Amino acid sequence: MALNSASAQQSKPVLPGAAKGILRDTAHNYALKSATVSIYKSSDSSLISYQISNNYGEFSFKNLPVGVSLRLDASHVGYQSLRKKFTIPSDKNFIDLGTLIINPKDNNLEEVTVTIPPISMNGDTLEFNAAAFKLDSNAVVEDLLRKIPNVTLWGDGQITVNGREVKSVLVNGKPFFGGDAKVATQNIAKNALDKIQVYNTVKDKNNPLDSTLTVNLKLKKGKELGFFGKIGGGYGTDNRYEADASFNVFSPKMQLAIVGASNNINKSLNDVNTLINNSTFKGVGTNVEYQSDFSATGINQPNAGGVKFTYNFVEKPTWENRNTVTSSYFIQNTNNDYVSNTETTTSINTTDKIFEQNSNTSSNVNNRQNFDARYDLTKKNKALNLNHTFSRNKGENTNQTFRNALNTQNVLTSTNNTLNQNSFDNTRFSFQADFRLSQNYMKPKQLIKGLNLNYGITVNDNENTRSNLTNFTSFTNAASNRKFDRRYETTYNSTNQQIRVELPNLKSLFFGNNDIGGIEFQLSNTISLDHIKNDNRVQDLNPSNNTYVNNAYLTNHVETNLIEQTPGLTISKNFYKNLSNRYNKNLSLNFAPKQKFIRQENKSQKSFQNITRNYQQFMPDAYINYSDNQYGEYYKSYTLSYNTKVRVPSLDQLAPLTDSTNLYSLQRGNVNLQEAVDRELSLSINHFDQTNKNTLNYNLSMTLGFTKNQIVDSTFIDDQNRRTNFLTNAGGNRYQNLYGNLRKAYKFKTSELQFNVNSQISNSKTPGYTNSLFAFSKNFNTNTTLTINYTYKSYLALAVGQTYGTYRSKQEAFNTEYSGVNKVSTLSSSYNVTKKFTLNTNISFNQSSSSNSDDINFTIWNANAVYRLLKGNNAEFKLSALDILHQNTSIVNYGSGNSFTIGSRNVLQQYFMATFSYYPRQFGKKAPVKK
Repeated sequence: MALNSASAQQSKPVLPGAAKGILRDTAHNYALKSATVSIYKSSDSSLISYQISNNYGEFSFKNLPVGVSLRLDASHVGYQSLRKKFTIPSDKNFIDLGTLIINPKDNNLEEVTVTIPPISMNGDTLEFNAAAFKLDSNAVVEDLLRKIPNVTLWGDGQITVNGREVKSVLVNGKPFFGGDAKVATQNIAKNALDKIQVYNTVKDKNNPLDSTLTVNLKLKKGKELGFFGKIGGGYGTDNRYEADASFNVFSPKMQLAIVGASNNINKSLNDVNTLINNSTFKGVGTNVEYQSDFSATGINQPNAGGVKFTYNFVEKPTWENRNTVTSSYFIQNTNNDYVSNTETTTSINTTDKIFEQNSNTSSNVNNRQNFDARYDLTKKNKALNLNHTFSRNKGENTNQTFRNALNTQNVLTSTNNTLNQNSFDNTRFSFQADFRLSQNYMKPKQLIKGLNLNYGITVNDNENTRSNLTNFTSFTNAASNRKFDRRYETTYNSTNQQIRVELPNLKSLFFGNNDIGGIEFQLSNTISLDHIKNDNRVQDLNPSNNTYVNNAYLTNHVETNLIEQTPGLTISKNFYKNLSNRYNKNLSLNFAPKQKFIRQENKSQKSFQNITRNYQQFMPDAYINYSDNQYGEYYKSYTLSYNTKVRVPSLDQLAPLTDSTNLYSLQRGNVNLQEAVDRELSLSINHFDQTNKNTLNYNLSMTLGFTKNQIVDSTFIDDQNRRTNFLTNAGGNRYQNLYGNLRKAYKFKTSELQFNVNSQISNSKTPGYTNSLFAFSKNFNTNTTLTINYTYKSYLALAVGQTYGTYRSKQEAFNTEYSGVNKVSTLSSSYNVTKKFTLNTNISFNQSSSSNSDDINFTIWNANAVYRLLKGNNAEFKLSALDILHQNTSIVNYGSGNSFTIGSRNVLQQYFMATFSYYPRQFGKKAPVKK
């Protein structure tokens, strides 16, 4: 891995200085590579910078203070530690320390003082020794990470080391309670930690450059057994309440989590990991995730509980020796009440507009259960992964809608009122097996160099009972009036099976030992089988005798078989250029032609739905990747890719059964629809700065897409705003998407300043028909977020954010354009008044404007005071004030094509709450009480 220098800026900046030197072992007469070299201030032993000597034993530091007494420490496994004091002259800003001699340990019989170096190199692993950093007795791993130069904890939770993002945080070589980094860093006591290890994890031994950065938290001996968690509850005004519990116990081989929660303050309870992740003991910052969601629609009341279990049959797993089983069970009951009021304006030609006012009320009650399990086995060059999920969602909902349609003169033309009551019972089961056989380099004559097998099956079983009451009234044509009282019983069953076979590294199989220019080959084939059964039983009320009779048109049984096969060939070529510990450059070329064959068979009780279709499409994929890793300076990568996809029309698009109760949106089909073909070109650029503490990282991705035979609507809108949608194919569909992210950090001696910018831009041109007139709808949307985070020691955290989003839609044929802007400004702060008392507050200023409506402005202000009790800060009392100004509003403001919609929805509003929490935690066995 590339290991680079790091610096911590001084409190009083001075002219930057530089120092270099060479480490040698004269006993064996060679330069000493991979030695750890650290620079400290002599006055207080504070770490300024560190790096690893290269293959020539050289080290070179920049940005060092001049005219200040410094100390150099050099260490290496099997050698004595070297210590040298020096000062960089102010007149030169540079010093050459020359050749420094490190003696082997066995050559020195004199008594030496053993010191703990904060940083050392163990093979390809960079290690930070926890004992070398002095922190508060209640500190956690996250507090330690903030002390280490060139380790950055970003405001959004991302961790980078020398500019590179950490993809995985392990504890003793294993994922820790789901793998979220903060579960480990905000719970594990610093005093339980031995070392922080940083190394590269290679995904594929055949491609060493395809690696990710991993951090492993190595616990002290005897600390591998312990527990942590949270038990809390609160009650507030308007009968608002919350309660949550998380208890987690671990041993060298086992991890067990038991969680539960209930609230009526719109705190989301999605799964077991959500509750584990948001019950951590300590976190410094302003990123409050597990709080009331004031933007969520409606008032939600979830009650949830679950269990997560992990067992490692191998106590100390390695990349080639793993044997783990993981399973979890989660159950949740949710009640939701939802109210919305919107108005949609639609242009139907160059001069006329129609308006639709929509008032909707719904209530939902559902019970959701999830059970999943995973088994991972890796033995040298073989790997087997088995996983399954089972879910069941059962409940009922009631939805009532009032619609008013108005013409250009704002005169009411029709109303459509509906009441839907629905009960459902849906289950889903999936199973997937992956087997990978990689090349055994101990057997060079191995015929098959690798094999990847994948099998997956997914089964859905859905039952639905629904009643619909519809009353349509026309004020321009009484003959159009309609009333419906309709009942539906629907059973939907589907089974999808997929088999994929890959044969990588086939060059030697076909060409023996011939190099053929270093070109590699891979064969693959994917087979997908879908079997779908759809049973619909529909009845209508007969008003004459008040009984329900069968609807012969909508009552139907359909079976669909879909067979897809995609054989493919991948041709690749890699160019490498590297100099050990200096740089590594790689150019990868990949071309993957594929041919997709599709057969679709539909068997229905309705003769016009008995459709059989065959499709085939050539689908070439290709990519070019170039990476440049200049050790200690930067890592850059550029990827240009081309992909092809095909989308075949479904039976509901070819020949649907039109439900007449959907008076404002009648869907018609088209048996002449052709398959749509998507072609996409993507470019991504990534840059990771590795030079010093003030890292600048950025990435940029651009996508350009074209669709042949896009399936689009041909919409007819009458004077009562009733729409009939016919489907057809049209050309000219295209889209462009741009995403960019920029991060900049300034790490000072006692504080840190971070800048983070994210921006998304999407631009699309979509063909379609409105009242037989062909036109393109142009949509342009942007969203940009700037966040500035500042932390001072562990006392103060500030975050300022600005989000700016826009939309613009234009219908060419009607020369109409709609646009709008949504802005959110946020200010968050957390101040530790003492080690036990903390004040938090966050304010968001929300603004929404549209070119055709009045602006909407509101502010959400939340604040809380937290006091920690007991010696270990294990108990917490919190007073919270939410939506203090009582202004929270949910805004509907969006546009598309020839229409735009504005309105509002009900949301959670002001409440006050008192909460008490207890954090049980222990790492290692409890010491016996002395008598």
